[in-house]
Amino acid sequence: MGLELFNKWSRPRLLQRLSCEQFDLLIIGGGIIGASIFRDAALRGMRVALIEAQDFAAGTSGRSSKLFHGGLRYLKNLGFRLTWEACHERNLHIRLNKRLVQPWPFLIPLYRGQGESRAVVRLGMLLYEIMSGFKNHRFHQFLSREETLWMAPGLPAETLIGGCLYYDAIVSDNRWTLETVKDGVRNGGLAVNHAPVIALSKDYNKVVGATIHDQVSGTTYKARAKAVVNATGVWADRIRKLDRPDVTNLVKLSKGTHLVFTEGDIPLTVSIIFLSPVDRRPLFLVKREGCFLYGTTDDWEDTEPGTPIPGQEDVEYLLESLRQFMPNTQLDSEKVKFVYSGFRPLLSTNGQDLDPSSVSREDVIEVAPSGLITVVGGKLSTARLIAIRVLERVIKRISHSDVWSPCETHKLSIGGTNEEVAEGLAHWVRQCPQLARYFRILYQRYGLDAHIICAEAMKIFFGEHRDPRAKPIRAEVQYVCRNEMACTLEDLVERRAGFLHWNNEIRLERLQYGARVICDELDMNEEEFKEQYRHYQEHLKRSHTLPEQVICIW
Repeated sequence: MGLELFNKWSRPRLLQRLSCEQFDLLIIGGGIIGASIFRDAALRGMRVALIEAQDFAAGTSGRSSKLFHGGLRYLKNLGFRLTWEACHERNLHIRLNKRLVQPWPFLIPLYRGQGESRAVVRLGMLLYEIMSGFKNHRFHQFLSREETLWMAPGLPAETLIGGCLYYDAIVSDNRWTLETVKDGVRNGGLAVNHAPVIALSKDYNKVVGATIHDQVSGTTYKARAKAVVNATGVWADRIRKLDRPDVTNLVKLSKGTHLVFTEGDIPLTVSIIFLSPVDRRPLFLVKREGCFLYGTTDDWEDTEPGTPIPGQEDVEYLLESLRQFMPNTQLDSEKVKFVYSGFRPLLSTNGQDLDPSSVSREDVIEVAPSGLITVVGGKLSTARLIAIRVLERVIKRISHSDVWSPCETHKLSIGGTNEEVAEGLAHWVRQCPQLARYFRILYQRYGLDAHIICAEAMKIFFGEHRDPRAKPIRAEVQYVCRNEMACTLEDLVERRAGFLHWNNEIRLERLQYGARVICDELDMNEEEFKEQYRHYQEHLKRSHTLPEQVICIW
């Protein structure tokens, strides 16, 4: 199946196929782990289906720190295997998928008598280079006090002795997840969102499928498969309890909160990592997309999985840490432009009183007596390796290893090779230099699929579109709605739209401005649009607005 059927209009056809065919593998969960298993299985030639209760990357995989890092801080807890894997995966994807995973410089300021000493940082950096096989994007370097202040003039200068500049990587987490799902669809897989599992099907006490409720149509379907994988992250225990109601929980939730400042409010020219003066927890300010992303907290949250709400204590902690570290910048709640929180599905500590930062991020795969395979833990950067390990268990259960092709995800780019993407971009820049900057953004986000958007955008730019009021950005809206299974306004704005910002007001303005084309593409009437618009307003207020108590305090 191509991407031309990966849309809201085609859902009845896809769900009918889901209920009629026998699949080799059914994956529950559309985050980066489920998406990676899905893509790998499709590339191997399996008949594979992926179902997601909400939207792809709506949970942890769309609410992360947007870093694709090796895990420098895990070396402190002797997490050598995890760091080694993450570093090698980071380097692999920078080589294969540089449009999505981009190398990024980070500065660690060094102070006399506080934070880590130069000797400790030097040892840590050497270990980090060893973990990446000395194949990092660039070798780390130590800077003088003057060089450090030139790159980061907002740093307190009194006891500053220098800095260390090293490279990790950044990623748009929801785009990375969605592009991975799309590649699985291109290679024959079937994927559907907004379809929660309400029951597991069993034959002779073995899980052989699931009952799915399509939230768009209100219809219920049954899917059958030789193997079922539970890759639902923070919801993993819910699915496990559909199999065995009395099973002990595997997952414990940790919440991470992030703040966004405009670039002009932060007197830095580079991303930095520093220890909070409050409790010495590592924090970061990452420069990207005209903003600085700041975070993150790491605290246990005793609540039900769902969309996490930024808490008063989380935001106050981040602001106080920044105020103490950079007192002259006067960064308070009024300077915060956006806020979001995400849950991390960490392994249960079995009653141990551990700090979330010290709990392992390594993955665990559980195979229940019923055959249900559950995977929990892991990182954004190690998802490809986790997929390999999960599929080894799947193949062991349902067939021999020589039935399907071997894994190829280590050598196949997502959405085109770096060279193909560069050639495609160059072609359209020659055609229309006036839209060069926009074309560059499109190819970075959509790879070779940007060809469709660029062709339509150019027609609109030169007045060849039937709607004389149309803007080039309309072409992107059309593509996303027709090829990326966007079903709601929240899907479109939160996880698809590259043309929107970390700003609540701008998001709502753009929705109003594009109402007509969005209604046409998502098959909505005026009342449905208004209802979803109100729903999204509430979502922004609940999930992306500072708590009122914080605003009052500051």
